[in-house]
Amino acid sequence: MRPLVFISYRRTDSQHAALGIYAQLCARIGTGSVFMDRSGIPPGGIWPERLRDAICRATVVLALIGPDWLKSADEYGRRRLDNPDDWVRKELSAALDSSKPVIPILMGDLPQLPPIQAFPEELKALGSYQAYSLRDDHWESDIDSLVKSLVEGYRFKEVDQKVRLPQPELRVEPLTQDQLDAALASLPGWEPVESLMPGDYPRSRHELRKAYVFKSFRAAINFMNAAIDPINQLQHHPRWENQWRTVTVHFSTWDIGFQISRLDIEMAKILDDIYDQLRPQPAIRGSA
Repeated sequence: MRPLVFISYRRTDSQHAALGIYAQLCARIGTGSVFMDRSGIPPGGIWPERLRDAICRATVVLALIGPDWLKSADEYGRRRLDNPDDWVRKELSAALDSSKPVIPILMGDLPQLPPIQAFPEELKALGSYQAYSLRDDHWESDIDSLVKSLVEGYRFKEVDQKVRLPQPELRVEPLTQDQLDAALASLPGWEPVESLMPGDYPRSRHELRKAYVFKSFRAAINFMNAAIDPINQLQHHPRWENQWRTVTVHFSTWDIGFQISRLDIEMAKILDDIYDQLRPQPAIRGSA
């Protein structure tokens, strides 16, 4: 069975951080390996069966604990954790009762777990688990450490594997912003984008991107085939994908740290020329 992370959090304490963690984990280990409830439970509502099922399926439970987690109160000033029907208390109690591994995640500037003696009796076992910190000013490195612990300790697999590249050979300079802006003025449809490096979080790559749309899947494949020889001649290869009749192309010069160089501009112009040559020309009407 595929391993699953269950994210437990309190909306009044760490909702935005929880959404960030959820998005980062989905990107790193796959959407199907992360569960986080975002629907909310109304006051007096019954703890949904789907949460109980998700806890049962979970490989590990992340307990997000921020500065207000322990002291969060309802509209009458009563501490929520003291309510047996509190949904955070139910989630963590169910996890502990079923001997699920629980990782307390300390949010923001919280230096350590709140005093365990202030926890409800059924949650005091949280004090025996190793806590992780997700600090605002070290978010990326802390997320990376968390993902590595999930991969190494709980059988999770990273979605994107690091790309193996040959040794750098080119000696070119990345374009300045002014140079890039000037080049893009004559390259309609191309745009600079930035994305994370697969398997090398949190490094990012800077690329030129354009989507070419064709009338058919065959026409899209013909375009890719026509581009092979020019690409090999310049020895500058794209990152591209074909989805039905759309070919999306990314160019970046990996030899200089995945920056945009003149080589990317040259290849963008070559692909635009190939596209224009393959595109059906409008019929010329004869004079009456």
